[in-house]
Amino acid sequence: MAQEGSPAGVFSQVAQKAPKQAFGAAYAFGSEAPQVMVAGPRTRHGGGMVQPDSPFHIGSISKSFTATLVMQLDQEGRLSLTAPIGTYLNGPKYPLHPTWAALTLEQLLSHTAGLKANASLGEMIQRRAESPQKGRVRVLSALWQNPVPHRAGKMRYSNLGYVLAGVVVEEVTGQSWEDQVQARFGRKLGLRSLGFGAPDAANAPLGHVGIMGVKKPVEADAPEADSPAWMGPAGTIHMTMGDLARWGQVHLQACKGAAPRFLSAANCQRLWTPVSKNYGLGWIIEQPRGLGPKRWHNGSNNRWFAVLAVYPERDLVVATASNHATAQRVTKLEDKIARALVAGAR
Repeated sequence: MAQEGSPAGVFSQVAQKAPKQAFGAAYAFGSEAPQVMVAGPRTRHGGGMVQPDSPFHIGSISKSFTATLVMQLDQEGRLSLTAPIGTYLNGPKYPLHPTWAALTLEQLLSHTAGLKANASLGEMIQRRAESPQKGRVRVLSALWQNPVPHRAGKMRYSNLGYVLAGVVVEEVTGQSWEDQVQARFGRKLGLRSLGFGAPDAANAPLGHVGIMGVKKPVEADAPEADSPAWMGPAGTIHMTMGDLARWGQVHLQACKGAAPRFLSAANCQRLWTPVSKNYGLGWIIEQPRGLGPKRWHNGSNNRWFAVLAVYPERDLVVATASNHATAQRVTKLEDKIARALVAGAR
């Protein structure tokens, strides 16, 4: 039986309060192997219990993958975060309005470009069936021939900004964003569970949507199971909780200068440095009382919810997720696990 106040005890208490939800969590100190905890059924109607290797959808935590990919390309000298994107997107294929062409990747990744949050509902639905790469260009081409809607500089959360960053990556590398993410992070880092869209593994929990106040599971191959695939750079990744914790760990190591082939310490810290308010490049920066500096992100496609947090001074990574979009419950679970671990380490 899990000891009350321990990470396992905290996890068990939260899971027991919502027995029809699937929960996952993982934590690790330094480079230790992540400790994984799971509980609950694959769907609120049963269908078997989740397992330690069950993948969860991580939503906008995917933005940290896009930001890191762009930073690696900057480190390799293949692009610059501060150069106008018109440097890379030019010619007849990319008839960008001058205000769009003047935007930088740093602005896109910090949500300070002045772009809208999302495409229209009509574009979301119409482009759902297109390939991710074509969908990205088609959606943005309906926007980038007109002036940027807001003045750059102010923090305005924008999924479209990350989709645009993905288009720049694809133009520079000649490969899709998905292929780059798989090659650089899935295979090179050994994050074997990394995939895109709603997880479809046999033991994967299904995401749930609210219909007339009732939560309903959505099959992974249903069109409404996830955001359109073209939104990948902004939030379509899924993976196991152990692999999500490992993603946090490699950043923890790189920012200490211990993983230069992944990112130099300076470039890693650049991801974690606020550009506007408390947002860096793909990471939120906070300092919760009693825990010290925190670098984190959450994510949801309104069917799932996930949190990944890194505590540099504690040498600690914590990840939590659920197959219901219960933001408060999953966010509090991450905080409680972190506090239990810090208390136990004293």
